[in-house]
Amino acid sequence: MNRISRTALITIFILTVGLFVVAQTAPQSQQPAPAAAAPAAGAAAPADKAFDNRIFAETDKLVHVNRIKVGDTVTAHLTAPAKLRDGTELPKGSKLIGTVTEIKVKSDKEGPSKLGLLYTKVVPKDGAEKAIQLALVTVAPHNQQNSVDSLSAGNPFSGSNRVAAGSGSATLNNRTTEGEALSRGLGARAPAAHANVDEPVMEAGKSYLPEVVLVSYSMGEPGTILQAKSGSLYIDSGVKMMFLQP
Repeated sequence: MNRISRTALITIFILTVGLFVVAQTAPQSQQPAPAAAAPAAGAAAPADKAFDNRIFAETDKLVHVNRIKVGDTVTAHLTAPAKLRDGTELPKGSKLIGTVTEIKVKSDKEGPSKLGLLYTKVVPKDGAEKAIQLALVTVAPHNQQNSVDSLSAGNPFSGSNRVAAGSGSATLNNRTTEGEALSRGLGARAPAAHANVDEPVMEAGKSYLPEVVLVSYSMGEPGTILQAKSGSLYIDSGVKMMFLQP
């Protein structure tokens, strides 16, 4: 091979190596990052662990089994602001509207006196009436200090005649998960405890009214059933109530 040919080959080799080095050290073009995967259709949103499904209220007037009939309207008002699952804000004073679902006027050989209540609507103070799913799960005396409790004054109920407490796996007499019983549409038979109780410590499935037992509760018919095995059952105005949302 002559000298010119060798020089030409050396030159080509040097140029090839140079181009290879440049190609390896040149900055690579930026590729767009892959788009985040869209959530699958129908995927459930993460649960709001901070959501408080309790609603606290007080009865607006006396509800006595001798003075009402099935289908009559009953009302209560919120004693604290609350929030529905759909985000609706309910200010203090909003009205809850319900109906009487069952009545048995007197306790006799056929069974205890009975009152059924189901609340299905709410009216915010500055809004329109709205359908709602609620279960009345607790009733308790009003907090009037140093005064006669009209629930017990002249009431013939006897402690020995209380409805027996406990209802198998759905019992809530001790602190247990209220969600299981709520999902089944059942509350617990729990003994009455005549004592003032603050709203935050109310227990689901319990009556704190004297000689009144909360037998069961649900968000559908017949709602919440209260019983008393002696006399005629009634709840006074101002009685505290706790509701649960689904």
